[in-house]
Amino acid sequence: MIAVVGGTLIDGTGRRQAEPVNVVIDGDRVAGVGPAAAMPVPPGATVIDARGRFLTPGLVDMHVHVYTPDKWHPELFLAAGVTTVLDLGGQLHDVAAYRRVIESGARPGPRILFTGPMLEEGDPYPGFAGFCRRFDAERTEAEVDALADAGVDGIKLYVTVRPETARRACARAHARGLPVFMHQHATSGVEAALAGVDSVEHVNVFGQLAPAGFHLAEPAKLSPFEYGGWLWRWLDALDPRSDAVRRLYDGLIKAGTALDPTLVLYAARPGAIGDDVGDTSMDDPERTRLLPRLPAPVAKDLVERWAERRRAALDASERAKHRMRRAWDNILTLVGGFQRAGGIVLAGTDCPNVAIVSGFSLHRELELLVRAGLSPMEAIVAATRRPAERLGKQDVFGTIAPGRAADLLVLTADPLADIRNIRRIERVMARGVVFEPGTLLAGLSR
Repeated sequence: MIAVVGGTLIDGTGRRQAEPVNVVIDGDRVAGVGPAAAMPVPPGATVIDARGRFLTPGLVDMHVHVYTPDKWHPELFLAAGVTTVLDLGGQLHDVAAYRRVIESGARPGPRILFTGPMLEEGDPYPGFAGFCRRFDAERTEAEVDALADAGVDGIKLYVTVRPETARRACARAHARGLPVFMHQHATSGVEAALAGVDSVEHVNVFGQLAPAGFHLAEPAKLSPFEYGGWLWRWLDALDPRSDAVRRLYDGLIKAGTALDPTLVLYAARPGAIGDDVGDTSMDDPERTRLLPRLPAPVAKDLVERWAERRRAALDASERAKHRMRRAWDNILTLVGGFQRAGGIVLAGTDCPNVAIVSGFSLHRELELLVRAGLSPMEAIVAATRRPAERLGKQDVFGTIAPGRAADLLVLTADPLADIRNIRRIERVMARGVVFEPGTLLAGLSR
């Protein structure tokens, strides 16, 4: 048994415990939580002194790709306090193998949930072919059944899936007890909500608001850089408080569809031309203290990706920079407005895309959610309880409560006073096993 004693509890429910608490761990589960004065430490328990510390549930990244073996470093997630990840696009044999490695104890890492391949009704972008599978719309139900039988935790629909196909996929997935996630384009944001999609991915959900002349007919034929750049061509002129935006909010909220904006994915663009998009010290390899501690391939990719974005921004005019800053402000306003309107926001990063570091970029995502208008408590809930609920696993993880998985963080500073304190991790507990971030990172750099 382990007893974490005397800490200030932020349990993931949205409440904060005023008095110090003890958390008792038995194996891989929380056995008890209560005021330190009333919750005795079991005889023989290993004691972790958390006096003056803050306890939160382990974080959940709701949008990752475990990628290829040279870019899959599960220890990075744990070192950053991420104890659960949802892979939203990978071939089944790959993601299942990664899960087995973690579950066997061969490597420390987060709990891995996955959807299997991103499903495309049309031709997928060639660069993403390794993560996609094209299917015949007439066999939509059979496709979903095959994935469900293979043990996936959800279904991922990608950009070429049309509204009626999305509706059929959602109906079948829900009948099999699976949530549906969608990077939408051929199906717009409200159409996705009406089809039954449980979470729309990225701020591309606002693409339906593009003015005439800016709509993309075949996004799957564009490179990711071209596709990502499309939003910036018109978002600066959007009124984020318009009736059209409100109707989009209403459609998503009425259907109960969540938004996983992956703000950190978009922050790289204004960041590359020097705009203030929050604390970029983690993302910018010239300033991050993390860089020397990263595995060589990860560090190399981080440096090269940022250099790529700087080259792309070299000739940007002051007018272009102003437009990009305004577009970025609109993105934050749109996400914050959705939350204030009653929408459900989830925290995800799309790592290891565009200089996004597994685990650690989730800290930046939470900071950006707060900049968008969420409170620090709401941002923490977006990375703990909300993901568990969306995945139908609220009885497994996401909060610190008896019977839940023993996934928790011991922080040296209060994240409710400053969300950036979520980085101040002294210890990580994943399924009852205690890790120190420095030791995990040291093991990777050897």
